[in-house]
Amino acid sequence: MIARNIYVPIMCFAGVVIGGYARANPAFANGSIPPYVWLLGLSLIFDFAMMALAGRIAIVPLTMNVRVFGFMSGVVLYMLMLHGFGVGPATS
Repeated sequence: MIARNIYVPIMCFAGVVIGGYARANPAFANGSIPPYVWLLGLSLIFDFAMMALAGRIAIVPLTMNVRVFGFMSGVVLYMLMLHGFGVGPATS
């Protein structure tokens, strides 16, 4: 199994989900923990899971380039969801 074939799509999906949630709930976007940090947490969990699986099955590990590409893809999609698509929630 090649970990990058799973990692990059997961990070992109997470960026879209977190961006959509932050757009619907502005308090989440302005909270004490920036939403893109959740992407770093997801990346850490993914790394731990791949390390645990490496003892059982053959896994091609992630390179740092793939980690950066996956994280930046998630952040770009998060920003597009938050700022780029349509008008935000109605404020009155």
